[in-house]
Amino acid sequence: MTCENLCATDSDSPKRETIEVPANHVTRRAMLSGLGAVLAGVGLVGPAESALAAAKTYTVGKTTDVKVGSARMYNVAGIPLLVTQPKKGVFKAFNGYCTHQQVQLDGLNGTNLICSQHGSSFNTTTGKVTGGPARSALANYKVTVAGTTLKVSI
Repeated sequence: MTCENLCATDSDSPKRETIEVPANHVTRRAMLSGLGAVLAGVGLVGPAESALAAAKTYTVGKTTDVKVGSARMYNVAGIPLLVTQPKKGVFKAFNGYCTHQQVQLDGLNGTNLICSQHGSSFNTTTGKVTGGPARSALANYKVTVAGTTLKVSI
């Protein structure tokens, strides 16, 4: 079964109406953008910095577990996590779910991580989409190497 059979296509999706907004009308998006700018200026964006500081680091395996040009799936805190080594000594970690329909990635073809459900593919170095139907890049995580140990912060 192909994605065309399972996913809505442009001809299947409902037509959207264009709504005209008067010039003196403030949209919700504009109001929230302005509020965000004000809060940032006042310094109330500290919770975002706290969330980054609260990232937890997990030991996932050894550097020898992930060969150059390959990928390995780990389950970290209930999250499927793909660790790749696109070049010798360079390790990358990505969320193991396809961004198209949250199906677990299950293949590797050259420098692409593959979702066999609908054929989406993602670059092993950046996590960016290299083939649809997915449109969003994979979430990436920081990888650190301590000796021969791989650690991932999520």
